[in-house]
Amino acid sequence: MKIKVFLLAAAFLWGADVLAQVDPGRYDTTWWNRAPFRLVQTNLREIDATMNVDAYVQSMVDASASVVLLNVGGIVANYPTKLPYQFRNTYMKGDLVGDLVSKLHAKGIRVIGRFDFSKLNEKLAAEKPEWLYVGTDGQHVNYNGQVHTCINGEYQQKYSLEILKEAITTYPLDGIFFNMVGYQTADYSGVDHGICQCENCKKRFKDSTGLAVPVKADMKDPVYRQYNEFRRVTANKLFREIAAHIKRLDPALIIDSYSEAGVDMIASESGASLSPEYEWNYSATDNVKRTLGSYKDRAPSNLLIYFQAIGYRHIGTSPNLARVWMLENMLQGAPMGFVVVGTLVNYEDRVFIPVLNDLYGFHKSNEKLFTNLQPVSKIGLVRGSRNEYEGIIKLLTEEHILFDVIEPPALGSDRMPKKLGEYEALILGNVSDMSEHERDVIDDYVRKGGKLLTTGYTSTNDELGKPLNSIRLQSLGVAPSFGVFRQAISTYLKVSEADKAALGKDAFKDFSMMMVWSDFLQCKPVGGAEGYMRLLPGTKFGPPEKSYFTPDEITDYPGVIINGRSVYIPWLIGTQYRQKGNYAQRALFVSALDNVLKVDRSIQTEGSPLIEMTREANRNGVFEWVGLINHSGQIGGSLREPVAIHDTRVRFKPLKPVKTVRLLRSGAPVRFLQKDGWVEVTVPKLMDFEMIVCYYN
Repeated sequence: MKIKVFLLAAAFLWGADVLAQVDPGRYDTTWWNRAPFRLVQTNLREIDATMNVDAYVQSMVDASASVVLLNVGGIVANYPTKLPYQFRNTYMKGDLVGDLVSKLHAKGIRVIGRFDFSKLNEKLAAEKPEWLYVGTDGQHVNYNGQVHTCINGEYQQKYSLEILKEAITTYPLDGIFFNMVGYQTADYSGVDHGICQCENCKKRFKDSTGLAVPVKADMKDPVYRQYNEFRRVTANKLFREIAAHIKRLDPALIIDSYSEAGVDMIASESGASLSPEYEWNYSATDNVKRTLGSYKDRAPSNLLIYFQAIGYRHIGTSPNLARVWMLENMLQGAPMGFVVVGTLVNYEDRVFIPVLNDLYGFHKSNEKLFTNLQPVSKIGLVRGSRNEYEGIIKLLTEEHILFDVIEPPALGSDRMPKKLGEYEALILGNVSDMSEHERDVIDDYVRKGGKLLTTGYTSTNDELGKPLNSIRLQSLGVAPSFGVFRQAISTYLKVSEADKAALGKDAFKDFSMMMVWSDFLQCKPVGGAEGYMRLLPGTKFGPPEKSYFTPDEITDYPGVIINGRSVYIPWLIGTQYRQKGNYAQRALFVSALDNVLKVDRSIQTEGSPLIEMTREANRNGVFEWVGLINHSGQIGGSLREPVAIHDTRVRFKPLKPVKTVRLLRSGAPVRFLQKDGWVEVTVPKLMDFEMIVCYYN
């Protein structure tokens, strides 16, 4: 078969106009689900009530914002409230909310109202102590004149509904956003005041379980585990009741918050901190994929928090880190979100604002390419413990292995955008807490031909976190009972020639030992499963004369167990890679997918691991594209401008025959090869990001 080589000349011009001629369609009738929007959240301070409203609105137009999220009520009412227990902004002379909503709507910009019921002004709180949170020291928490309320008190349970009713019936809002939802126990300095000991919490927990509220958060305590579930159930119940109240008042209002229950958008945040640990480079990818892979009836609303930390709200985070997080939102096919304290006009640190305007402007100019998308990936990553899960994201992303993220409760449900059987493989990274239903869904997936890569303590607890001391997934090919060799320095896996033959000689040719600094589950393979790479625990170390081991120290416990279509790594390989990025651990993980499970890749490339790649297709069959994000420029904790990466070759099988290709960011002509159903494109120069856009015949 001849290889077709296309040079974008006249074809390039056709590609530039194609979206003007063809409607990429919509996912549903909403303006927010799998639809492109650009949100700017201004967390208005009391003093912003004196702002120039016209300048504020113009800044949103200049930023290409299509949605603005701003403070309406709760802690401070930015409108002339008539309710006695809502603190009115003393700097406000007229009706700030009314003016802003009217003028933003006149520019075609939607408005989501922000409410926070977690705090109450100290003067009002003094009149209603029964509404307040009580710490384990028996005291209320007053932080700069704002007193913590309790989720089980009447303020959140009932009075919040009155505040919402007043605002919704007064202003034509497009949505409602809730901040600080659920059981909040920490103040803004990060001090945790413990499990609430107010009379409302004590009575409700006693009525529900017959038990007293615990005073210490300890997952080993069965009472705390019950309390933890009580928190989840009661928080979700309240949120669903509030959502029903809002929808009765105005069915068109969308609800946005940090919860899955009762919302249309699931909020999350990508923000910096004062922690000495480096920031999580893939924060936005992580956040939006959780929603996009788990719920077809929910949209992600990941917010780029543009300040360095809670205690440094007047300066921005690294503009280069902020750019990467914003690009991850965009190139994972999610809406855009940006948060500033104050306004875009008066914020003290404006370094990132030109970048915001550039990226939002690009998104606006190419809106149709971000409409009604679905990821093109063969792997589903089920979210487990944080470090293990993040380490696996790091492994997959560096290796350009595309994946979706699935929340465990969504497994096998009708709410998932894809059926589980559509995935060639699932990865379960230390998903320790697992219901019987989730276990059965996964085992059934493997029985029906699915492939499985599992790590750590997966399936050893029930869904509430109660240790069952049993590995319950039958598809792993191990006996249910196990021992644990606790994390210890100088612990290894010994790699034999037989191990290399089974896992891939090329990947392991240059080493015969692998670092393990993790708890290790001592498992026994059963039913034809085979174990490889043996545990060498806690060897001697010290002066070089004493740093050695003998063959009899190598145990029979395998570090990898292969059972047909299942690979089990009974230790925390993701956590280790998150911390140290060890090459041998990477070799094991990649070999398990490539050489043992033989999972096909959605993209083939030898591109730099500093390039994060994504792939999205229009559900109406108009186009697809591959996104590339340049993560270079990081030296330790410093994030400088990305360095140009040259000649990145990318190969993939398009979902439909391709007529033309564009490099959207650079606008440069590009050659592409098409053979045997594959398309090959070389990106000559990658600066901050690029999109390889393929238009179908």
